[in-house]
Amino acid sequence: MVENIFRIVGYLILLAINIIAYWFLHSHFHFIVLVIMIVAPVLSVLMALHLRKNISAEISSDALKGEYGTQNQESFFTVKLINKTPWVSLDIKLLLEISNEFFGTKGEVLFSVPVYSRKGYELKVPVSAMLPGRISVSLKQLKLKDLMGFVFLKKDMDAKGEIVVMPEVIKQEIGDKTYFETGMLESEESSKKGNDFSDVHEIREYIPGDKLMSIHWKLSAKRDILMVKDRVSMSDKQLVVLPELCNVTSYDLNRILITTYSLIYSLVKDKFNVRLMYWSKNRYEYEDVRIDYVEALDDAFSKMFYEECYESMDEAASRMPLVHPEMKSYLHVTSQGGTAMVVVKENC
Repeated sequence: MVENIFRIVGYLILLAINIIAYWFLHSHFHFIVLVIMIVAPVLSVLMALHLRKNISAEISSDALKGEYGTQNQESFFTVKLINKTPWVSLDIKLLLEISNEFFGTKGEVLFSVPVYSRKGYELKVPVSAMLPGRISVSLKQLKLKDLMGFVFLKKDMDAKGEIVVMPEVIKQEIGDKTYFETGMLESEESSKKGNDFSDVHEIREYIPGDKLMSIHWKLSAKRDILMVKDRVSMSDKQLVVLPELCNVTSYDLNRILITTYSLIYSLVKDKFNVRLMYWSKNRYEYEDVRIDYVEALDDAFSKMFYEECYESMDEAASRMPLVHPEMKSYLHVTSQGGTAMVVVKENC
């Protein structure tokens, strides 16, 4: 604002000098300059007003559809300003809000960019998420300076892009598997339509004669070739992992998510049958997901990041005896004193 005032005052001084020169000299040159100096600011503001009315914005992430980012690794968002007018601006200030929807944290950053005639501008915004979750970049407002730099025109915007960031994987050595097996749930095959309790042995390319229900549609879309889940008979035991989605502190929740993700990742690699369960505050019930491969783990966490966190570190475990009395025990992932813990919890 102060810069604009100095610019206007300086321009008025030059205009006054030119008026005085024309008054005494009656020069055609000074007359032409005077007309230009009077008309130019008006045209500059009118062009800026028209540009503000017609400018639009889009935000997208560089991650392909169905893929996710990784904690502490750089992801990129593209902010695209679309200008279909012939006018330009050398200075447009973009107020971007970067937030983690799952953790409820956010911050703002200001960029200054030009906009070209009938072309606009593309801005690459690098984001390195220190916490996993749903990372969104929103353009709330832009300020457009006219070509001569006299005025800033504000415009409210509503452009948003999002990427899901998975927790980083920490090395998990599963030495004594019998310890984890005590947390396995005896499960009986369900007769409900659509329930599939067979084990995924591997994922391979489609062979004529394979059942359509075995096709892994999401992976097929990524690879542009039909992939099927090759199944074998499942063990009658499953490993149940129950993390606490407690956000008393971001540090504790972050450690719980990293530990849960890394634990299931290692178990799946070791051919364990894993069920991820977590308490949904939104629906007031447990979400129960069967995880046989890493892609399913990512999809489960992506869905979990749309949940609302709670404030009690024992919220999920405390409801288990009433909601699932048939469960004998499970692996409970919690945090105490800033340290994540995995314990076999008896369901009583």
